[in-house]
Amino acid sequence: MAKRLYTAAQAAAMLQDDSSSSSEGEEIEESDSDWLPSADTDSLSESDSESDISESDDEQPTSRGAIREERYDSDTDTAPEEESEGESPVAITSHENVRGQRAARPRQSIPARAAQLPYELSHPQWSPSNMEVPTIPPFTARSGILVDTANMQPIDLLSLFMPETFLQYICEQTNIYAHQRIGENPTSHFAANWIPTSIPELKVFLGLTFNMGLCHKPELHHYWSKDPIHCMPIYSATMPRRRYQMLLSCMHFVNNDEQLPSDDPAYDRLFKLRPLVNHFNKTFQETYIPSQQIAIDESLVPFHGRLGIKQYIPSKRSRYGVKLYKLCESGSGYTFSFKIYEGKDSLIEPAGCPPYMGTSERIVLDLLNPLLHQGYHLYVDNFYSSVPLFKYLFSAQTPACGTVRANRKGLPPQVLTKKLTSGETYSNRNNELLALKFKDKRDVFILTTIHSEATTPVVSRRVTVNKPVAIVDYNRFMGAVDLADQVLAPYRIDRKRKAWYKKVALYLMQVSIHNAFLIYKKAGNGGTFLKFQEQVITSLIFQSGQPAMNPDLLVSEDVIRLHARHFPAPLPPTTSKQHPQKRCKVCRRNGARRDTRYHCPQCPSKAALCLVPCFEVYHTVFRY
Repeated sequence: MAKRLYTAAQAAAMLQDDSSSSSEGEEIEESDSDWLPSADTDSLSESDSESDISESDDEQPTSRGAIREERYDSDTDTAPEEESEGESPVAITSHENVRGQRAARPRQSIPARAAQLPYELSHPQWSPSNMEVPTIPPFTARSGILVDTANMQPIDLLSLFMPETFLQYICEQTNIYAHQRIGENPTSHFAANWIPTSIPELKVFLGLTFNMGLCHKPELHHYWSKDPIHCMPIYSATMPRRRYQMLLSCMHFVNNDEQLPSDDPAYDRLFKLRPLVNHFNKTFQETYIPSQQIAIDESLVPFHGRLGIKQYIPSKRSRYGVKLYKLCESGSGYTFSFKIYEGKDSLIEPAGCPPYMGTSERIVLDLLNPLLHQGYHLYVDNFYSSVPLFKYLFSAQTPACGTVRANRKGLPPQVLTKKLTSGETYSNRNNELLALKFKDKRDVFILTTIHSEATTPVVSRRVTVNKPVAIVDYNRFMGAVDLADQVLAPYRIDRKRKAWYKKVALYLMQVSIHNAFLIYKKAGNGGTFLKFQEQVITSLIFQSGQPAMNPDLLVSEDVIRLHARHFPAPLPPTTSKQHPQKRCKVCRRNGARRDTRYHCPQCPSKAALCLVPCFEVYHTVFRY
């Protein structure tokens, strides 16, 4: 029998009709409906808390003059205020599937609900603010470069994040995966042509791959094309196309034989990337310490294939992909730490985290853990901001500032309901925490433990407006992650691939190039990010100690033979022949066997050609 589905109103009416029969001690008989009432029907479900929040004009700022526009992330994480109440889900429809996104595979060990939020945090006592400035913890961290960069070239700075041991590990795992493929199909063309890779070859492979971000082509094979409009001789001169495709298909970072089955409680969704995630997080933090102003935000690696951890963020240019949470330095965009979204049921247990913290709050504490108790100023957007988080961070000597959603628990009702005219500000304070509302085109809500309610004149659209200092600082320091993404955007290697982990791996390598460039600049060097990449790519492809390339191979034969001036000449004598002969290139292409004593010295290949008519055909016809 097919199940009948009822709406919440219909189910509630049915329960009221049956109340007389159940009041006599009889249990309500189970119906065909899948709908079950929650203990508190007014609360949002865990899956609804982030995806169904209605952003009214009083909740979300959109004016550039007031504050940068906030993203609306379709994250499956539970908002702190809903998760802390321990309520059971009500909705039976996954909003990920409604948006066309495949739901993440549930784990066997679902993380426990957050503990009950303490009363003093869910119902804080607010009072009108009086320009009181909180006691800001001093900044004690020694920010700056942690390694000696004297006389370092760009390739040496990249080696801080991608050393020889790291490249050797990738070579080993790539060779292991190739042998696994050969074992599965020993008679294949791949098995007959595979040769184990090495560090010099991997460097050339990475150099050619990074260069694809500088020179975009519609298809991968166009980089090896002989067509004059696509020709890039550096590719065919350094690595055959088939070899490059074999390395790309076999590029691996962990042994597949060590992966646990998907039904195992310890199954890791990021198993194929875990060594890279751990390596880059470690090297980013060991190379540079950020300055006082830092920010946490999201980045998206585009991916449109089938993937359980794929996210949908409509504010991003590529709306579907793998989401990364990143902590960056506000002034430069240096990526200090990052975390890849693993699914709603992923376990996030930062050290010292209170049990009542929600998922988004735990993400902040996990990224920020190495920088706590040092006086850093953190800026976050309304996805992370909450009263419990900001209270805990201040107790850990890390004041914070960020926009906040109007439906967060613990916000002062006086601030939420206060009617303001354009340019007005209203605020309440709870000890070190300030809740502020500013009216621009829409209402903007701010939580901060850094600022008072003081304002400063700002010229916006040729009009001077007194804006809160908290909003001015938020606009100034919050864009760290966006800044890093904007610098990388023109050079991203976003070619369509079936293997999502390879796209994320190449993105992390490009992030390491950007971090190396920032250290290069902080060490007192000049130049642009483009010039820095060109030097890195040149060093990777033309490594010292490698055999020198023939310069003629780096010149396009088809371009030269069709557009340069050419004159025939006799073939130069050899030690064995005074008048040598060679096969005519045009005749051989057409299946004829004919030798000639003449060639074209102006062409890179020094093609041997018959004087009539092959010399003219070769230099005037593209497909001879």
